Amino acid sequence: MSHDTSDEPRTLATKQLNAFGLSTYAARTFVALVGFGGGTAQNVSDASEVPRTRVYDAADELHDRGLIDVQHSSPKRFVAISAETTGR
Repeated sequence: MSHDTSDEPRTLATKQLNAFGLSTYAARTFVALVGFGGGTAQNVSDASEVPRTRVYDAADELHDRGLIDVQHSSPKRFVAISAETTGR
């Protein structure tokens, strides 16, 4: 029997982001956005198990902290900033 470890890095990253003060939904949203670069609330919800309606709150939290950019298109798109900038 094989053990699927594909979610372990995401779980660890989420826990570390929680330790830095992000809410769980914001941490999951950020991990998802870093994973695929950017997307709509539906894309993020599908990848992160954050309810689509809560992605907007999580995105506001991340944007306030300077971790994502919000593109005011229809629908809105969210883009993670570079890993280098995030590290700073």
